[in-house]
Amino acid sequence: MPNPGGPYLVGSAACEMVDPGRPAHALSQDRGRRLFVKLWYPADRVAADASRRERLWEQVRSDPGTPGLVKLVLRRAMGVTTNTHEAAPYAAQAGPPRVVIYSHGLISFASENTTLMEHLASRGYVVISLQHEDQLAELRALQRAQPKSERSEHASLQRKILSAPKEERAALWKEYFRVASNTNQIVAARSGDVEYAVAGLESLLAAIPGIGAVSAPGGVAAIGLSVGGAVATQYAKRNRHRATGVVNIDGGIYGTQPDEPVAVPYLMLYSEENGGSNDLSLATAGGATITTATIPGTKHLNFHDIAAVYPWLKWLGPIGSADPVAVVKERNEAIADFLSKIGQARADTCVARAR
Repeated sequence: MPNPGGPYLVGSAACEMVDPGRPAHALSQDRGRRLFVKLWYPADRVAADASRRERLWEQVRSDPGTPGLVKLVLRRAMGVTTNTHEAAPYAAQAGPPRVVIYSHGLISFASENTTLMEHLASRGYVVISLQHEDQLAELRALQRAQPKSERSEHASLQRKILSAPKEERAALWKEYFRVASNTNQIVAARSGDVEYAVAGLESLLAAIPGIGAVSAPGGVAAIGLSVGGAVATQYAKRNRHRATGVVNIDGGIYGTQPDEPVAVPYLMLYSEENGGSNDLSLATAGGATITTATIPGTKHLNFHDIAAVYPWLKWLGPIGSADPVAVVKERNEAIADFLSKIGQARADTCVARAR
């Protein structure tokens, strides 16, 4: 796997959160929405060397809820050694934590993009990835409750998108985002997960060995892949004063606030197959800017670490023709550069106000 390359080694910690104020999942009668939380952070270089290095996607292997077939398919991937040192102490020289909240795809797991987490943590960020424990049950419940006519409408619109000229797809996607009721409910609920995690940041940060007493930062950046990109977007729309920026990795603009503008810096990272799909669905306010980048030769799955683990997928069609490891590196660098720029802009603003 790509070396993260930053000045710090990478440590990891994990914990669970339960929001007792919400249902276990959409349509559930049970209370208590459960989250698995994985943290990556800058680790003390000397002390981390003595810590065990994690295997890729260990949580999938140890999760009793993971189907046996999935474990079999991912067996080779889960044998890969990462650059993450389990429970290594926090690097004091990294200073106060700069927090990034990551949201995964529709049905996935917290460590799906470990190389991105390592890349950011090695540069001094604390990356917190959230996984809704009942995600599959939630999706199935919504699908069972969805009227057949609605499913047919969605399928028809998807076929139109696939067959339409590229210049017409953004308008069709905008319509699809509005009517995708199941996905919109999921995005709204997961945005609530981010809000709950941010509200409990001090307790989450306390799970990091050696970090000591720290105050929660004034703001967090939100990142997400696929549906997670929509989650990051909706979180920023609902929390203008807590979000510092958004990175949407090839995700649509789903959610329950489609017309609400984004008021923070925004990076839209497209695959070539989805390039421009959000162009009519994203609006800004308050002088916020949208930076758009498209990586040639890519498909949606290129932005998941599985593309780098199984590069032969390009011959089967799920990933594009571009070199998979090179794409992962370009993705990681683009996101790190974006976060660095918004961090510097915030610092410059603080200095100007102080003067």
